[in-house]
Amino acid sequence: MVYLADADDKKINALYEILEDGLRDSSFKLTDEQMEIVENRRSEFLSGKTKPAPWQEVHARIRAKRNNS
Repeated sequence: MVYLADADDKKINALYEILEDGLRDSSFKLTDEQMEIVENRRSEFLSGKTKPAPWQEVHARIRAKRNNS
């Protein structure tokens, strides 16, 4: 299951409301370059060019790369 892709708007909004204060007050900031990467990836996802991967698949890819290096 890909949680973010499968979540309905109510759940996304509720999660955002929970995190909003911490996000606003956080000293963590993305650089302009990092923000551009995020925006490009989001656009690719929304347009259907890319698809999210379940955590198990991502984890398996990371382990495979570690074992091959």
